Amino acid sequence: MGKIKRLLDRFDEMGRYPIQELGYSRTWLMFSYLGAFLVHRCTIADYFLYHFYERNRRGRAEFVTLYDMRDIHRKNPQTAFADFEEKDRFLDRFQAYVHRDWIGRVCRNSREEFDAFADRHPRCIIKPRTDSGGHGVELCTITPNNRDQVWERLTSQDMIAEELLEQCPEMAALHPSSVNTVRALTIRGKLCSAVLRMGVGGGFVDNGCSGGIFAGLDVDTGIVTTQGADLMEHRFLLHPTTGLTIPGFQVPQWEQVRRTVEEAVTLVPNAIIVGWDVAVTAQGPVLIEGNAYPSVQIMQTAGMQGLKRLWNSALWG
Repeated sequence: MGKIKRLLDRFDEMGRYPIQELGYSRTWLMFSYLGAFLVHRCTIADYFLYHFYERNRRGRAEFVTLYDMRDIHRKNPQTAFADFEEKDRFLDRFQAYVHRDWIGRVCRNSREEFDAFADRHPRCIIKPRTDSGGHGVELCTITPNNRDQVWERLTSQDMIAEELLEQCPEMAALHPSSVNTVRALTIRGKLCSAVLRMGVGGGFVDNGCSGGIFAGLDVDTGIVTTQGADLMEHRFLLHPTTGLTIPGFQVPQWEQVRRTVEEAVTLVPNAIIVGWDVAVTAQGPVLIEGNAYPSVQIMQTAGMQGLKRLWNSALWG
């Protein structure tokens, strides 16, 4: 009963927009969802985020569902996941593309190394070593008075600390309080899809699941092709905090961004699909993180366009 209640609560939460704003019947939506689940293996989130209630069978079939994505992720061998699930291992593995200092629990974990890091970077980022989605990411100022406490957090709470990045002026103009990044998806070593991610409201992270917004990118040019969007059914022609026009924005150094992810993936040649988070600095693109289990939702929600045919073509040729 507990699981059923959680599913119903999730349904009502996700269905608030079509029920309250569009006037759909809750009963009709439930039967519609059950049919879509049986035919397309969609989750409740898939059904509502991609507006399956407005689409026929052919339209629904264009979208990669979370169950589809699980099948794709299984193509990545377990050895590939190890390089991405632990942030310090990722930073060590891809150090040629990281271009920043860091200190971790597993790698570089002595107190002497931490003290040297703190001397170099008294203002830094701390984040959980194995979490994702921007959860637990903090701006930290290390002082003589709190240095012991920060070290204790890193070691006891399984966290890492990283040098602050300074993004290039063009990316900072979107939202200066957050490092705004490109989520670039490679399939079989080639850039296949990308979105621009932006923080809002003075927030420190740009992740969609942490309140950030996102917009689709043309992978050939790095130009934004959609309005901004969030996971709460909002669309933005202008950035809600800075007022910058989102469609048509040109991600700077786009060819270098492409080259960075397509070169980095050669270090894990057995990885079939990888999502890369890339920041752009005045000195060039840098990798923030990699994900062997990348989210499909922001890439399809950005332009409300299904990517199944594109991704199947990249997977199977």
